[in-house]
Amino acid sequence: MATIFQNKRIERNDTGNRMRFPSEANLTNLPFSCNSPGQFGSLTVTDEGGAQKMLTIENQRGQVCFTRGWNAFREEKGITVSRDLPLQR
Repeated sequence: MATIFQNKRIERNDTGNRMRFPSEANLTNLPFSCNSPGQFGSLTVTDEGGAQKMLTIENQRGQVCFTRGWNAFREEKGITVSRDLPLQR
């Protein structure tokens, strides 16, 4: 099993039908090329509890994203937009 990225801050544009990969994602671990716009492939992802789900990864105009399957996965896991904690004074 290859790790592509471990931590991702979920932003507003990640809560629709796609989630952008963080810039530090290791795309060399993908079992297919996704370096050029329009390239895509399917990948089985594993969450922190060991559950697996098949998601599509796609290069959309140079930005690599989870697409097909992401919205259902996000809803199933209750993934929401990250919120910053208030500053402590």
